[in-house]
Amino acid sequence: MENAAKGLLMAGGMLLAVIVISLFIYGYTNVTHLAEADQNKELLEEIQEYNKQYLAFNKNAMYGTDVISILNLAISNNKLNNVQNDPDDQLHVDVSFKLEFDSIETTIYEYTLNNQSKYDVRKLPTSQNGKYGASNFEFTQGGEYSLSNHLQPIMSFLEETSNEKKDIISVNNNNTVTKYTITYPGIADFKRKTFKCSEVEYDEFGRVKKLHFKQIKGSSYGG
Repeated sequence: MENAAKGLLMAGGMLLAVIVISLFIYGYTNVTHLAEADQNKELLEEIQEYNKQYLAFNKNAMYGTDVISILNLAISNNKLNNVQNDPDDQLHVDVSFKLEFDSIETTIYEYTLNNQSKYDVRKLPTSQNGKYGASNFEFTQGGEYSLSNHLQPIMSFLEETSNEKKDIISVNNNNTVTKYTITYPGIADFKRKTFKCSEVEYDEFGRVKKLHFKQIKGSSYGG
């Protein structure tokens, strides 16, 4: 009887130990899952916050000024993360734009005073040299350009001033300007063009990886 009682006590002790260990493992597993869930939630929130700055440009219609803004944003972030020259890096964001209808060019408008004391406006033809070129690089109709493939020309282009230049051609006896021209540089021409975001690409974690912009029909007249 005494041996049986000892056996029961030992079995009971072992059972209790198994129960305690099981409860410990269960509690540890739950805590681990909760910690992982919190980490996943934080990561998701970080990705959503990261994407928000780029997805603000996911529009069906915008001016070139918006495309310039997101190009500068991507360049700045890539530089901050030291991945500006590494398109394969996880943190690198690429931006591309396609010129569907015309080229980026220097445009000249001529203003001539008419008999109604108003100015008639006409766009003057520009030579091949009038097309914008950064380091002998031209952004032409039908071309698609991206930070991955054309980083330096795009950076040079974005650094250009958009200030127009006014030249007086003729003045009458009353010191009234009867004819003048305004020259808009390539960056100003680009700002007036209209685009849409045609596609957004994501990486395996759901982070924005690339945005594509395509020119849509719209007036680029700046006069």
